[in-house]
Amino acid sequence: MNQARRLLTSLSVNLLIGIPTAALVACVRWYAEYGHCSYDDLGRPDLDQCTYDQIESSGFALFGLVASALVVVSLVVLFDVVKPLRAGHPLTHRLLTLPAALLPYALLMSAA
Repeated sequence: MNQARRLLTSLSVNLLIGIPTAALVACVRWYAEYGHCSYDDLGRPDLDQCTYDQIESSGFALFGLVASALVVVSLVVLFDVVKPLRAGHPLTHRLLTLPAALLPYALLMSAA
C-alpha cells in the first residue's frame, strides 16, 4: 500500500509538471516552424510565406520557450531529484513516472 501511494504521489506530481511542459512543447513546435521569420523574409517563397503575425509573435514565443523551459527543468529537478534525495527515498518512483509529464500535451494534441 505504501509503495502504491508513493507511485501515485509521484505520478500526480509529474502530471502537474506536465501543464507547463505542454506550454514548453507548444512553444518549441511553434518556434521550430516559424522562429526563423524576420522582416527580410516577407514575400520570399522559399521561407514558408512568413507573415507579420509570425514575425511579431516570434519574440513572445522565444520568451515563452525559455521561461517555460526554466520552470519545467526547475520543477523536475526539485520534485524528482532533490526532494526524494533529501527524504532518503529512491529516485525510481519519480523517474518511472516522469514520462507522465507529457500526458497533458498529448491530450491537448488529441483534442485539437
